[in-house]
Amino acid sequence: MKNVPRISEAEWVVMQVLWSKGTRTANDIVQQLKGRVSWNPRTIRTLINRLLKKGAIRFEREGREYTYSPAVSEEQWTRQ
Repeated sequence: MKNVPRISEAEWVVMQVLWSKGTRTANDIVQQLKGRVSWNPRTIRTLINRLLKKGAIRFEREGREYTYSPAVSEEQWTRQ
């Protein structure tokens, strides 16, 4: 990926879950962040959608659920 999209601090928190835990559903991400942040689950889902639009993460449909994974490694992001 040539141009690594800029992400906010809140989006970075979501990315850290994906970088550390790998492919996850939105519910998995919400559960992982429970207790670490005071965000509503809807807020976390909004952040996931923003990351999708920016091209920071990708998704695959598995049955009725979507799984999300990082489009770029944490190392590539920190270099940028």
